[in-house]
Amino acid sequence: MENNAMKQNCVQLMKSVSEASFYVTDLQLYLDTHPDDIRALEMFKEACRQLKVCCDAFESCCYPLKACSSGKDDEWDWLVGCWPSERMV
Repeated sequence: MENNAMKQNCVQLMKSVSEASFYVTDLQLYLDTHPDDIRALEMFKEACRQLKVCCDAFESCCYPLKACSSGKDDEWDWLVGCWPSERMV
């Protein structure tokens, strides 16, 4: 049961990463056409901070999202997780 709870936690954390990433991309696209919108720029900065928090939480509990995040404990754990096509089932 513990393994199932951990998997569910990873799924929930991945959902948070996906939502935060989508929001960052949406704001980025808006800023591409409205570069002088100061409020949108502040929202983008906050969204980027929130995305980093989500990614850090996921990587600390589950597995690395990027190859550059591997090797923190002197172990090559890049292939520990699942492939992107397997992540959101």
